Amino acid sequence: PADIMVAYAKKTVAAHAATNCVTDLMFDEALRIPAVANWPHNTDLDAFDSTRDRSLLGVPVSIKDTIDIAGHDTTIGYSRNTNHPMASSSAVVRLLQDAGALVHVKTTVPTGLLGLETGSEVYGRTSNPYKSTHTTGASTGGGAALIACGGSKIEIGTDVAGSVRLPAHFCGIWSLKGSAGRFPTWGNQSSMEGLEGLQLVSSPMAGSLEDLDEFWKRVITAKPWEYDHTCHPIPWRNVDLREDGRKLKWGIMLEGGPVPITPACKR
Repeated sequence: PADIMVAYAKKTVAAHAATNCVTDLMFDEALRIPAVANWPHNTDLDAFDSTRDRSLLGVPVSIKDTIDIAGHDTTIGYSRNTNHPMASSSAVVRLLQDAGALVHVKTTVPTGLLGLETGSEVYGRTSNPYKSTHTTGASTGGGAALIACGGSKIEIGTDVAGSVRLPAHFCGIWSLKGSAGRFPTWGNQSSMEGLEGLQLVSSPMAGSLEDLDEFWKRVITAKPWEYDHTCHPIPWRNVDLREDGRKLKWGIMLEGGPVPITPACKR
């Protein structure tokens, strides 16, 4: 894990220099969590539940600013939230750390989250990794830029109306917004407190579809409902539409009213 962290730390620093995508660095801290520090020998069984499978050991995972990590700020892009570190970590962060993931950075968001570009008075503007004059999308724009630059294997973002899907599209990576109650969200902060009709969903991002699929599978096999009481206790189920004799159906909207489809998407 230490060698992996060094390699990804260098990539992260370079990504931040190019795009301004990171809010908090935790390279050393990522290696001190019991599941990682005690590998390959469990030298401190009181600090680590050895019955859990370290299925994400050594996998670098970046975390969106809005997801709580103990000892670090969760700003949501608001200056009033700076220098107020969280007392505890969110459910998904605790699951990742127990599984041995290297939670090494937090990433930028726009002020209040609801925007199409990632920028705030707290951290400044995050630029597209392919062209600095273009945007990354939002609100998980920092994470998308970091993944595209190779600074992380997985980003944990959040999504209500496209907050991982839009940046993934702009930065050429993969994301998935699952159903509410499938992925742990307890301990995530939002700018829409009390608006339960639009549920915030924790959503992963990755550089490839294969990474996204495998990561999702490993999170579900880690039993997220034991970390977050709002998660449904449904085990991972493999689905093969061809084997089941079913066809996958796609819905495509070629016109979006006041927002025209881009030429690349139309092609």
